[in-house]
Amino acid sequence: MDGIKLSELVKTIGTPSYVFDVDILQERVRRVSQKLAPAKLCYAIKANPFLIKAMDALTDRYEVCSPGEFHICVKNGLDMEKIVLSGVYKTEADVRYAMEQGVWHYTAESVNQFRFVQRCADESGKKVDILLRVTGGSQFGMSEEDVRTLVREPHPGLEIAGLQYFTGTQKKQIKKIAAELSYIEDFIRRLQKEEGFVARTLEFGPGLGVPYFTKDDFEEDERLLDEFAALFKEERPYELVFEMGRYLVASCGYYMTKFVDQKRNEAVNVLIADGGIHHVNYYGQNMAMKTPVLSFFPQHPLEGEEEEWTVYGSLCTTADILLKRLPLTDARVGDYLVFHNIGAYSVTEGIYLFLSRDMPKIYLYSEAAGLKLIRDALETWKLNS
Repeated sequence: MDGIKLSELVKTIGTPSYVFDVDILQERVRRVSQKLAPAKLCYAIKANPFLIKAMDALTDRYEVCSPGEFHICVKNGLDMEKIVLSGVYKTEADVRYAMEQGVWHYTAESVNQFRFVQRCADESGKKVDILLRVTGGSQFGMSEEDVRTLVREPHPGLEIAGLQYFTGTQKKQIKKIAAELSYIEDFIRRLQKEEGFVARTLEFGPGLGVPYFTKDDFEEDERLLDEFAALFKEERPYELVFEMGRYLVASCGYYMTKFVDQKRNEAVNVLIADGGIHHVNYYGQNMAMKTPVLSFFPQHPLEGEEEEWTVYGSLCTTADILLKRLPLTDARVGDYLVFHNIGAYSVTEGIYLFLSRDMPKIYLYSEAAGLKLIRDALETWKLNS
């Protein structure tokens, strides 16, 4: 979406709003899929659940980590065979309901989870498969010894398809990713040699980093993908599934806000926006010490010289700083600011209930279909009263 289209949209739809460009999204996913073929792609819907329908023809699986996320999938009529029910906390009721809906891919984060997934499968009389998540040293996944315990046991009605491994996000050094891949593939070989367990599937989350800020190397994005793809030139004896979220969707999003007040305090030039940190939550941003890619759309003829402004949000807290020392020419109340690369997490990760301010409108845009409102602004004061 070019600057002209953005400037038209921001005046048309009002603020604060999110716009997700489906054309950018689908081109991105196609490119990633082609470079990583024949591996399958699993979209972690926590990155942005509003994009699941737009992703449906392009991804092989959906990672679903909560009952709420699963209800979103059911409501949107997704193919239940594409869903992997994951998450560090799931209950027997969650699993039982998913099985009733036709889900047959699961993960186990612990021996306890494995046991109750097995019970649910036994009760339902259904054959399901499960991935054992291996810990990377955090609260997620289980130890090698727990994995060994489970693969040694008989488990009728439940097939252990293989392993899942994901340690974190925003990794920009291929050496770290390669080391993690080497570890988990070595564990697969050891399980086969020492336990007789043959993995059919490895679901691996590389956590590829994406550029957000003006000082980031945006060419690194494509280079990192190429380096990651090069790790898989040799054919594996098991199916590869790459779990991705942020890396697929970050570049397709825009957040639109408007300046609603302006003043010059003793130490700082202040602009107040109608949004804030409850809507904008870039990974790595800390009190606006980094500046993301932006578009500034003044609504008047420009006069005067460029000045530095600190942009604050609409929350009554000193933490609500969006941008520090932002150079703008003749910024005024009524002008618009658009944040780029905001397709991942911000739409769901912000502190939306703080101060009971309304949640933003959400739109999808494509050149063919135009602009479509998929969620109107929501009042939150009713939830806080």
